[in-house]
Amino acid sequence: MRRSILFAVGARAIRSLTAARSHRGRFPTHDQNSSFLGPEPRGKDAKKWHIRDKRKLSNRLREFFIYSPALGRTVGVRVLLPGIPQEVSPVIHLYHGGGDDFRSWTDFGSAEELTLDSPYLIVMPDAGAGTYSRVAVGSEVHDWPTFHTKEIPEFLRKNFSVDFAPENQLLAGLSMGGYGAMKYAAWHPDRYSWAAAFSSPLDPLSAIPAFDIIAMREGAKSMTLFGDPVTDRSEWIANSPYGLAENLHGLNVWLSAGSGSLEESKDRDLLESMVNQQGERFSARLNVLGIRHSWFPRTTGLHNWTSWERELGAWLKTLHRQRDYASSDHCSLERRGEHRGGSRVADGGEFSYLTGHALFDIYGWRVEISRRRPQIVCFGCVSATGFSLTGIGSFRVRTPDLYEPGRRYDISVVGPTGANDYPQRADNKGRLTFTGRLAAAMHDPIIPGKRTQHFTAVGQSEVTTVHIASASGGSSAPLQAERAADPVAPPGEATDSPPGEATDVSDSAHVDGESQTASVYGYNGRSNATGFRPPD
Repeated sequence: MRRSILFAVGARAIRSLTAARSHRGRFPTHDQNSSFLGPEPRGKDAKKWHIRDKRKLSNRLREFFIYSPALGRTVGVRVLLPGIPQEVSPVIHLYHGGGDDFRSWTDFGSAEELTLDSPYLIVMPDAGAGTYSRVAVGSEVHDWPTFHTKEIPEFLRKNFSVDFAPENQLLAGLSMGGYGAMKYAAWHPDRYSWAAAFSSPLDPLSAIPAFDIIAMREGAKSMTLFGDPVTDRSEWIANSPYGLAENLHGLNVWLSAGSGSLEESKDRDLLESMVNQQGERFSARLNVLGIRHSWFPRTTGLHNWTSWERELGAWLKTLHRQRDYASSDHCSLERRGEHRGGSRVADGGEFSYLTGHALFDIYGWRVEISRRRPQIVCFGCVSATGFSLTGIGSFRVRTPDLYEPGRRYDISVVGPTGANDYPQRADNKGRLTFTGRLAAAMHDPIIPGKRTQHFTAVGQSEVTTVHIASASGGSSAPLQAERAADPVAPPGEATDSPPGEATDVSDSAHVDGESQTASVYGYNGRSNATGFRPPD
């Protein structure tokens, strides 16, 4: 209790100081990293990303300055070439924390030395103050997620020989960078196979002052990052790895945090203690959902580069061990079916997905929702035979190429507003496109108050179900049933465990000659026996 009070008082004081410093212009929205390049591009040059300058800093280290339309300015990116050259390289997206920049991992975290014997290409983009979110700064919008998840992959595709298969795309970061890595993994579970967070706040609703301070350092006004935590709660959940943890099924999740103290000292690092508690809570959440993960609560460690250098080294050793196992097994991730981005889901296997976005693409499905206010949507039980959607408004869905081109299919939409059946013909790529109604939204109350506040949330938990069947009355897509066949179980894994039974699997990370056991949780069975449980 005393520690919580100290943290709350300290956070309030830091927030006030940050607001005052921001008002005096101490945190300029445009830093001096790229001032030598002159004015920012305008007109046609400002509509597409492009490299404005590049430098060779060592045999492996490259530095780029890229103009980003998503940010409206030029930012820095460092790239480490693989220590073990390959024709096509896997990629680690390595993110810095708040107060650092794109140089920090190589300048302070020994990233170049730690990856000397690594096959991975390491990309380290700038992230501003470290919000890893869309930030409104005056009349500008800094869209960091678009820069990191769209423009950076395009930059890599054009300039390097890299593998964009999900099993070869990995995310990692320290502090706020770990938050960004885990959030991007929850937003795009079909694009990545690993997400690692070192000393990271993974539940924004439990660290509101910290996120507010980071946003103000970016130049935003207080409480504008995700809005008010009460009235705009869905926005906070939509940007929360904890709130979207359900989406991490099938990914390799790796977490670590120090204790906030050193053996020889009684002083406490309150920030590291806070993220340690968040790590425990996030691990417990993953346990409830039956999601396999590795959680390393260290017995010592502060919120500093000594700890993060150690954690990066430990995580890289884990990657090398697993990569060597997969190679010796002659069995790829797709064949083993160990990640949701493999052929099983992509070819029609069932999955579910939580999001706060009104427009999203996942495993080849494109969903557009027209609605009046933000809400968390569950795109559930998705397969070639149909799906369910929660929420209010209307929707348009375009399926992947799961169907026979030119064939007619019966679409049945059943929801709170009624049922609607109509035929639809698959296009020449085998895709269906159709629309439907979700639950109806009640009007906003003319006189807001406790007796009318429920109006704004009415219908958001209502479920609309869509069934897809062949117009002849048969199964919707027999080809997809074959595609989504059960994967081959990996060698050494028990196959007779009943679905839903949790198993403990020991693992260890060797840090500076010291072996520490991680909490690693296995879960046999595709779906959680308890069903989806919303975050606390």
